[in-house]
Amino acid sequence: MKLYKTTITPISNFATTLKGDTLFGQMCWSIKYAFKEEKLKELLSGYEDSPFMIVSDGFASGYLPKPKMPSLLLGEISDEKKQNRKKIWLTVTQLQNGEFVQAKTDKEVNNNNKTAQVVRNSINYKTFTTTDDGAFAPYGEKELFLSSKDIYFLIDETKFSLEELQKSFEQLSLHGYGKDTTIGKGRFEFKEFKEVNFSNESKTFMTLSPFSPQGLECKEIYYEPFTRFGKLGGDRAFKNAFKKPIILADSGSVVHFESKQNLQYIGTAIKDISTAHSDTVHQGYSIVVPIKELS
Repeated sequence: MKLYKTTITPISNFATTLKGDTLFGQMCWSIKYAFKEEKLKELLSGYEDSPFMIVSDGFASGYLPKPKMPSLLLGEISDEKKQNRKKIWLTVTQLQNGEFVQAKTDKEVNNNNKTAQVVRNSINYKTFTTTDDGAFAPYGEKELFLSSKDIYFLIDETKFSLEELQKSFEQLSLHGYGKDTTIGKGRFEFKEFKEVNFSNESKTFMTLSPFSPQGLECKEIYYEPFTRFGKLGGDRAFKNAFKKPIILADSGSVVHFESKQNLQYIGTAIKDISTAHSDTVHQGYSIVVPIKELS
């Protein structure tokens, strides 16, 4: 499998954070729209044993997240918890050299993300009132103002080529990512895909998206739990759209093995998460980057 990186530049606000498992789902819809449903079914047919594509979260351009390990293992001063929580970005070189104390803040790496609360109101188009009784019922939703982000794609080019990846991602960029795409949210531009090589041999790896550690045989694992309340999109969003909740290990998890491994990804596919569609799958895989080995 080959690893590629692209950098996106948002051209609208976003209503959904850039998480790898959500991006994977959105890319599946883009593949269907760009290459027809039969192509997507073919790609997903062997997904449990051999994934055709794994997608990372969106990261500050030029950086990766700080590993989710105890401060003692990171070499941080334990009394400086507030400052440590803000220092979240490291380069690949710093990760592989174990220079975790060199982590930088959003401000230091120009990762200028902002969140705003937007007030909206539902309209009943049969009565042209906000509710059945005509009452005014506003509600608030979060909008995200994002700076440029790096996204990594690991693909099996015997099944899914770089050209197909580019076309599918272009489809997503035009359609929009996440919620509220019908009102213009989630649009972005992206740069050329460049091949990346992390030199994948180590005892210790960090994940770049939420993943399922079920069945993983390792010596130690450090992670923060992430609960996904998933929802079906596209033409499956109109009947029993909500998926079963699942618990994953969040991005930045650290997995340590007894002996050296040569890995590009870890995790497993997740199925049986929809009561309406038995063929629904969820990305429980994650791309990994080798980091300084734990003793």
